[in-house]
Amino acid sequence: MDRKEKLFGYLFLLPAVLIFIFVAVIPLIQVFVFSLFDIQLNNPTKSEVSFSYKIDVENFANTQFTVSSILESLNLDSLNNKQKKAIREIKSLIPLMQKSVFNSKERVERLNKVNDLLNNFKPVTTDLKYLPVSSREINQYNIYVEKIINLTNGLPDTQEVADLKQALLAFEQIIVKPNFVGLKNYSYYLKDLRLLSAVKNTLLFTIVTVFFELVFGLMLAVVMHKVENLKNVFKSIVLLPWAIPTVISGLMWKFMYDGQVGILAKFFADIGIIKTPADLLSSTTNAMIAAMTADIWKTTPYIAILLVAGLQTIPESLYEAAKVDGANAVYQFFRITLPILKPTILVALLFRTLDAFRVFDLIYVLTGGGPANSTETVSVYTYKTLFNQLDFGRGSTLAVLIFIMVTIISFIYIKILGTEVFSHQKR
Repeated sequence: MDRKEKLFGYLFLLPAVLIFIFVAVIPLIQVFVFSLFDIQLNNPTKSEVSFSYKIDVENFANTQFTVSSILESLNLDSLNNKQKKAIREIKSLIPLMQKSVFNSKERVERLNKVNDLLNNFKPVTTDLKYLPVSSREINQYNIYVEKIINLTNGLPDTQEVADLKQALLAFEQIIVKPNFVGLKNYSYYLKDLRLLSAVKNTLLFTIVTVFFELVFGLMLAVVMHKVENLKNVFKSIVLLPWAIPTVISGLMWKFMYDGQVGILAKFFADIGIIKTPADLLSSTTNAMIAAMTADIWKTTPYIAILLVAGLQTIPESLYEAAKVDGANAVYQFFRITLPILKPTILVALLFRTLDAFRVFDLIYVLTGGGPANSTETVSVYTYKTLFNQLDFGRGSTLAVLIFIMVTIISFIYIKILGTEVFSHQKR
């Protein structure tokens, strides 16, 4: 193969590489970047990535107006000379505090525009509301705020003075800090008991469901492989649970588990497995078992189909030779079928383990993660953090952690699978 042919072959791979980069790599990088910030869509001051300090100009204008109104309404006759001097100093420091951040013509014009909008009862747009400032300017601003607040300590304990102190404290709240937090979100989840519980639930769900799906799937695959008459019809019936969308499947099982009208809940209560029909989804243990049962019912056919494909690659001559040697069906299964089927089983386990570890839709529809977070998996926890709490910073952190855990699982399986494949090739 010459150089041109190799280059032509690489060009064929280029579209696939580009698709992989745009579909997988870039979104993953973006999620990781979001995980380094405290992004909260329900908080206007943290709704976007920010590396710099900002001043909330609208709140500054409102606070300044409130403070000025209170200062003008103060009864100075009731104050002594020292207290009057403190009020005069406060009045003189407020313009200096303002100039520490509104120190250019453009910034002063922005403040005036915001004041005009507020005076005319019009909304302040985001481009006017937040003013980027330097850390040096913020430090200078905080010095003035601290001086002004300290000057109120010697004032009399009246309602007007209390209102003034409360209004002055609002000057501290107008600073919008950078929401870059680095790895703090990751350190938070290292100590998060809810995440630990979600990981335990996920591992329990994955181990139990994958085990029973493999056992039942292998049994079903053997039957499907042996059945000659009506093989296609039998396969179609077996595949029906897997063909049903997961959300629809979850709703079906939720209806059957319902404590009032659910046929399965009523049946289990009648035979004594549960005390009352309502216990099926309201008990922490029963809810997890119910979710596992629904997943096993739905996904066992998928395992079976994969294993049937593996069974069809085993030559019949091996079984015929074993029969001649007097081997029974059990011996043939454990000495011929399972060893040859091992790579196929590992592939099926890889797909199902990754799918079960990322389970979301079935749990969310069936139990919503309840009761008391007893069925909450890592994916459900991530969804709630992202879309219920609108905390995109920590939600992105959970998404990255899921990616890391799935990568570790994939690496382990592929390592084992590669060893098995090469060992079979040597034979």
